[in-house]
Amino acid sequence: MKVQEVLENYNSLKASITITEGEIQELENEVLDCKSSKLDGMPKAKGFTSSNIENYIAEKQDKIDKKKRYIKKTETKLKIVDGLVKTLKKYNQDIIDMRYYQMMSIEEIATKKDRGYGAIQKTIDRSIKIMQKEYNKNKMS
Repeated sequence: MKVQEVLENYNSLKASITITEGEIQELENEVLDCKSSKLDGMPKAKGFTSSNIENYIAEKQDKIDKKKRYIKKTETKLKIVDGLVKTLKKYNQDIIDMRYYQMMSIEEIATKKDRGYGAIQKTIDRSIKIMQKEYNKNKMS
């Protein structure tokens, strides 16, 4: 996992989780509607094991499962990055928070922290290197 990539897409990833949760809800509602529709109850011919409705439900359930796996994977990435940010010094945490979570420009951060553009950029670069190194170290052990 690339820490910088997750940070740069942090808010998009959070939004995609919310959207995917909505899609799961819609699919679950479709499955529920389908299950509650009237089935004729007639016995199936010998060798015939599934109906169109059963196939439809199975297909929707597969989509739901895939979406749930995506959410779990994405939430895990975000949790790891949040944990890595917490390992930084408070000043660096604040800079990362402003840049990636609050989506502030480097100029805005520099003004707010009364520092130069280069100093803020260097802090961000160093922080990301530290977090990536920590992630790689923990991944190996």
